[in-house]
Amino acid sequence: MNVAIYSNSSFGGCYEYAKQIAQAYCNNAEIKNCYALFPKGGGKGCSCAVPKLMKDKIFSRKILLLGKIYFIIRSILNPLKAFRFAKKNNINLFIFNDFDQVSSFFWTRMFKKRTFKVAIILHDPDRTAYFSRKKWSESSMQRIMDVVDIAFYHEKLPDLPYYKNSDQRILYAKIPHGIYPPAPDDLDIKQTIKKIKDSGLKIVSITGNIRTEKNYRLAIQATAKISNIALLIAGRTVTTQENIDDYKNYAKENNVEDRVFFLTKYLNNSEMSTILKYSDIVLLYYSQTFKSQSGILNSLTPFSPKLIVSDTDSGMAYSARRFKLAKMVVPDNVDALIDAIKNYPEQNPYEKSWKVFEEYSSWKRNIEIQISTYQKILQTKNDK
Repeated sequence: MNVAIYSNSSFGGCYEYAKQIAQAYCNNAEIKNCYALFPKGGGKGCSCAVPKLMKDKIFSRKILLLGKIYFIIRSILNPLKAFRFAKKNNINLFIFNDFDQVSSFFWTRMFKKRTFKVAIILHDPDRTAYFSRKKWSESSMQRIMDVVDIAFYHEKLPDLPYYKNSDQRILYAKIPHGIYPPAPDDLDIKQTIKKIKDSGLKIVSITGNIRTEKNYRLAIQATAKISNIALLIAGRTVTTQENIDDYKNYAKENNVEDRVFFLTKYLNNSEMSTILKYSDIVLLYYSQTFKSQSGILNSLTPFSPKLIVSDTDSGMAYSARRFKLAKMVVPDNVDALIDAIKNYPEQNPYEKSWKVFEEYSSWKRNIEIQISTYQKILQTKNDK
């Protein structure tokens, strides 16, 4: 069985995920060849990486127009390059770990003439707001699902029109996310956290890409009401709608600018691991509207942290409830958040649950389900 994994980025969570599943495929006895298609220069540390796609970053963020033009070009050409690679190398299963929704109107036409099976991993399954117009978003995602044979998702799939599968053509399967191994400590961040803790404060952290749904304002309000905590906000802005200065000003308005710390950058593995490891409480207190399938739980697992999760309908909240990993808190309510932080037991009551979650969420199990699903769809076709 020959497998190709398409991953059009060379940084971030989906990129790390692609490297992990590629390596797991390479280690599986049923796989003859596995090719992980990355942008040129990407895929380091992955033995089956094929850095064949166009680079994802060649212009600085200051040159916005050229960056946008280049993004559209590579979004059209990369899937076509991958398609030709799949045909040339007799691929049996082609997996979209990332997918180019912006250009699906172009490249999906070629994928309708394939001889191999196509699978997709729906890391962030709610694609309805991808474009400014809902109709465009739904239509572009429907184009992708029209060429998919297998759809993998983590824990929960939202009820959206492009997943209806009325003709039962697509085989849906739930897979565990897999556990990311911890990286070595970042000594600078470790020292910064130590200084904060030495002043008598406990660290409450929010990590990852800066987005409104992570409820920074409520976390800042809670910090103002709890005198013995410091709030660490670490991550980078990914949209023009988010301005980190707004949150800094909000901290000043609440008179906690000396207890709210910002690390505004893309976090590498060591930086992320260090923050998660040494935080006293980690906040995944997302808003009701955020349907996250976030892999952050799988980055947190090695540390068995004290965790607060908003009790929503997201896949991440579903996992936290199912495995009893966190204190579940009613969403978008500052009083509930304050109470959860103030009354979190000194001894983490959920520590043992993390071990159960770790056993369930192995990369080996992930790949075994992917392979068996592929075999099942072949069998279904033969039966017909």
